[in-house]
Amino acid sequence: MKSEKQSNGAGNSNKMNATTTSLIKPKKNGVRSALFYLAAAAFIASFTTGCQSISYKPGTSLGMSSQTIKANVKLETFIDQSPASDKSSKFAGVSACEPGTLDGELATDVTDAVLTDFNNNQVFASVKKRFENEPDLVMKGTIQRFYGKSGPTPVFWITIPIDILWFFGLPIMGDDGLVNMEVSIQRPDGTVLGTYHGQAKFSKLYTIYVNATLALPTRMNKAFTEAIAQIREQILRDAGKLSQQR
Repeated sequence: MKSEKQSNGAGNSNKMNATTTSLIKPKKNGVRSALFYLAAAAFIASFTTGCQSISYKPGTSLGMSSQTIKANVKLETFIDQSPASDKSSKFAGVSACEPGTLDGELATDVTDAVLTDFNNNQVFASVKKRFENEPDLVMKGTIQRFYGKSGPTPVFWITIPIDILWFFGLPIMGDDGLVNMEVSIQRPDGTVLGTYHGQAKFSKLYTIYVNATLALPTRMNKAFTEAIAQIREQILRDAGKLSQQR
């Protein structure tokens, strides 16, 4: 009888231990899962908080023109025909042209950047927004696309439950952007002498060890610079024709 009682007692004890273990394991798994999501949430929070302090102003960085076209040019404010999606925000990310990030009005900022570049680098004898006398030429521009966005990739969202993988170099962040512009040069009477086009884009994936957001303004202006460089090159090919309008 004692042996049976001891056996029953040991069996009950084993059952209690098994029950306790089965209760503890889910709790441990639940805590581990919660920690994964907490880490992901903290990463997103820190990322989006950092994005709020970023500002963007269009600018170019080009060298001196290989030649100067002997003409006085009136530069009109560019027309912004870019779609609304170019200025929309990116979930858990940042958009260079969204309100609060863009330093001013896109059309005005782009026009000012082109004015500064063409004057400082002597593409024409002079470029101004206003002339007292009639200019030799009139330059008009159209912004067809102008955007840059940075944020989490699909890999980021898929791997949130196993976010430890992020530290092994998964491409959890990415950016992409496009600058597409057109410039026309006309006589003051409206006769179009030439139409010039420039386009540049970028796209790249990043690991957790690179803050792609902080690099977005630089990458945007690199694309902007490339587009303007293409336009300048095309204009210089027409230097003879444009110089004859004086």
